[in-house]
Amino acid sequence: MRSVIVPLIILGLPIAEIAGFVIVGRELGVALTLLLVLLGGVAGILLLRIQGLGMLRRVQEAARAGKDPGPDVLGGALIFVAAILLIVPGFITDIAGLILFLPPVRRAIAAFLQTRLTILTTGSGFRYGTGSGPSSDRGDGPTIIDLDSDEFSRKDEDEDGSPPPSNRISR
Repeated sequence: MRSVIVPLIILGLPIAEIAGFVIVGRELGVALTLLLVLLGGVAGILLLRIQGLGMLRRVQEAARAGKDPGPDVLGGALIFVAAILLIVPGFITDIAGLILFLPPVRRAIAAFLQTRLTILTTGSGFRYGTGSGPSSDRGDGPTIIDLDSDEFSRKDEDEDGSPPPSNRISR
């Protein structure tokens, strides 16, 4: 089913956008239609700059506070997609981009995507220590990754009968 949807979208969206141009052009005129398309692109660039910089600032603040910036990163990705939809000429993509810029819609889509995706945030230089805040000391113990039982498997011996290599990582 998915293999049919993507080609239909790729072929159907340009046809729908052309139909939108014809309908809007017939009602408003060519000059106003072109002005609306141009304004949609400019709005996309401006919203990307304003919203994108705000999202980048929130991601940096979350990283400094030792919190997981994953939801903010996903929100930033959705802002980027919304801006691209506004920049692409067409009224259907403009409407979709404007709807995606609305924070409640973005939060709902992000919540849906978080149930379907695994977001890993590593390399921020922050660790959760035994104290109350983040610490940048990396020599005080192993990093713990919590997995469910269906996310890993364990072999006690390799195929040739030899024991597995040590799980310790030398630092």
